[in-house]
Amino acid sequence: MTQSVRDLERTFARAWALLIRNPVMLVPGIVAGALQTAASIASQALSDEFLVVGFLVTGTLAISLVQMAYVTGMAGAAWKHDRTGLRDGWEAFSHRFWPAAGAAVLLLVIGFCAAALAPTTFGVTLLAYALFFIYTMAAVVIGERPPIAGIVESASTALANVWPTLAVVALIAVIAAVGGWLGSLAGHVSDVGGALLEGLITQIVVAYASLVIAGEYLKLTHAEPEL
Repeated sequence: MTQSVRDLERTFARAWALLIRNPVMLVPGIVAGALQTAASIASQALSDEFLVVGFLVTGTLAISLVQMAYVTGMAGAAWKHDRTGLRDGWEAFSHRFWPAAGAAVLLLVIGFCAAALAPTTFGVTLLAYALFFIYTMAAVVIGERPPIAGIVESASTALANVWPTLAVVALIAVIAAVGGWLGSLAGHVSDVGGALLEGLITQIVVAYASLVIAGEYLKLTHAEPEL
C-alpha cells in the first residue's frame, strides 16, 4: 500500500489522540518498571555474581515481554474500537504469550547477529533490523501470526513500504531521544524527580510507539483502521 506524507501525519496524529483518550496504556509500563526495580533490589540479596546477572537478565526480559504483549494488544484494541483497557492487554497476554515469546527469542537472535555485523557494515544491519522487524509483535499479537510467520510478514510489509516504515522508525528514534534528553535535564534539577520524569516519558514513548506501529500494521496489511 502506497502512503502519502498526509497518510503518515494522520497515523501519527490519531495515535497521539488515542493515547490521550486511553492513558491506561501507561499502566503496564509503570507496573513493569516497578517490578524491574523490585527485581534489582531483590538481586542484591544474592551472593553469587553470576546468579545476580542471570536473575536480572531473565527477570527483565520476562517483564519486558509481558509489557510488550499487553501494550501491543491494547494498541490494537484502541485502533479498532477507539477505546482500550487492561482487559484487552490481558486477552493478548493470555492468548498470544507463547507465540510472542517465540517471536521475541527469534528477534533477540536476529538482533544479536545484526549487532555483531554492525561494525563491518557501518551500522546498516542494525538499521535493517529496526526497519524490517518493526511490525513483528503487531503481526503476532494483533494479526495472530505464528512467530516465524510474524517475522516474515513484518519483513515483507516493511519491504513493500520502505519509506513509510523508515519514517516510523525515524519518528520513534527522535521521540525517544528527546524524551531521554528531557529526563536527563530534569535529573540536573532533582535526582528523584528526574528519575520519575524520565520513567514517565519512557512509558509515554513506548505506548505512543506501540500505537503508531499498530496503526501502520493494520493499515499496511489492509485491516485498515478508521483515521
